[in-house]
Amino acid sequence: MDKILGIVNLESSGVHVEGIEDYRPVSAASFLGRYRVLDFMISNMTNSKINNIQVYIKNRPRSTIDHINGTNYNINTKKGHIQILHGEKSFSSEVYNTDIANFWANREFIENADTPYVVIAPSHFVYVQDFNVLLQSHVESGADITIMYQSVFNAKEAFNNCDTLELGDDKCVKAIEKNRGKYKNRDISLECYCMSRTLLLDLIDKARKTSSLYWLSDIISDNVDELKIQAYQHKGYAACINSLKAYYDANIELSDYYTLKSLINDDWPIFTKTNDTCPTLYKEGAKITGSLVGNGCIIEGEVINSVIGRDCVIKKGAVIKDSVILPSSLINRGAKIENAVIDRYAIVSHIKELRGDKDKPLYVKRRDRI
Repeated sequence: MDKILGIVNLESSGVHVEGIEDYRPVSAASFLGRYRVLDFMISNMTNSKINNIQVYIKNRPRSTIDHINGTNYNINTKKGHIQILHGEKSFSSEVYNTDIANFWANREFIENADTPYVVIAPSHFVYVQDFNVLLQSHVESGADITIMYQSVFNAKEAFNNCDTLELGDDKCVKAIEKNRGKYKNRDISLECYCMSRTLLLDLIDKARKTSSLYWLSDIISDNVDELKIQAYQHKGYAACINSLKAYYDANIELSDYYTLKSLINDDWPIFTKTNDTCPTLYKEGAKITGSLVGNGCIIEGEVINSVIGRDCVIKKGAVIKDSVILPSSLINRGAKIENAVIDRYAIVSHIKELRGDKDKPLYVKRRDRI
């Protein structure tokens, strides 16, 4: 859609995915055995016919740059393109590395975009949304900003440190606070904002003058009483990948066929970088139950309610239960793994039992030998 500039925003200040983040941004982490987390937001935009997309990244850009290519996401490169943008300067402290700082460093690219509206969506959330419908609601409401939200009933356990919205009877936002896990029922901001491009530029300037540590969400919160901020309810699956437990939970939840179908279907494909590898080989004696398995694997053992990334090898006698195995890992004979996240290229061979807890999954780092 030529009316919208799509901005895939960098992870917010409350994001810390233990271990995973040491090697790549959370948005570039493997997800569901074949995707990256950010594939969902970029696919939302390209499925919404948004042809001009800016992807902002906070640090460790190599994985993101290697993964993103306009042709992977069915974008019309004659009319638009995907830009990967990050701050040019190094920061004395990571707290200064905010989305406002990145927007400011790349302000000219926002100014030069020939679109009246912007949709800004976070790279660490997983959901599907037609942004044309969001824009239509925004225009019809006459709002300055529309924030997409989800009503949840598990705010004590999930969406920690996400913004919550206090809504009036007219669905206008009265206040924005943080979810500290005190209440079960909350209206959680999905950190997706629709507004005019000129207003975004004004908010960037205002945030810069207010505080060097401000994020876009901070300046929007400050201006709740000055601007008409409308809320738009998202219905359907949504996950915020802001901790190792949240990453683990989302993968395990979506290994269920019916939960997965509520997120991914033929009418709204999720695009990703393709790998021309052979189908997975299931050898005699292999047993797979309620799991997602990427292509190129060799499975001889048992996999239960788990996610197995591409090109993994699960040897005979190994049992993987309620775990997430990232691509190109080797689980050797007789290993028992439960409630764990095994990062890429790891080898589990000599230690035969690795068990975490559902509330605190065990993490094995990238290229480690266990």
